[in-house]
Order: sequence, then C-alpha cells, then structure tokens
Amino acid sequence: MIVKALDTVHVSSVSSNNITTGQTFEVDDQAGRSLIERGLAIEVDALEAPAPAQTAATDNEPVTRKSGSTHRTKAE
Repeated sequence: MIVKALDTVHVSSVSSNNITTGQTFEVDDQAGRSLIERGLAIEVDALEAPAPAQTAATDNEPVTRKSGSTHRTKAE
C-alpha cells in the first residue's frame, strides 16, 4: 500500500528516519490501515499516483520505499 503522511511519523519497518508531512511511502496493508485510521496518513491510489521517482522529482522530497531505501533528487 502506498500512503502519504499527513504528519511526521516514524515507521521502523519503512525507515530508521522520520517520515515527514507530505512524503509518500510504501508500507504493508495492516500498517497502512492503522496509520489511516489514526489520521496520520492517506492512501494514494496506485493508478492515480505518479511513480515514486516522479513524485520525488515533482515534490523534490525523498520517497521512502518499504525496503528503507530513499530516492532523492538534486536541489535546483
């Protein structure tokens, strides 16, 4: 499940760093539902959402993947 953080959160299964407001990340369904129920994230529809690399390039924010790796673009 791909979700977008509505607040700064820490999901250890995603990253050892905090996930900041507006950042998109991939998480298992159970953890994603829990974040959504608590009002900390919203689900991003995979069909509507741009690919993670495009999101990072557009928002110029790192995108954290379930593996914990991030993709960052150079500052312009």
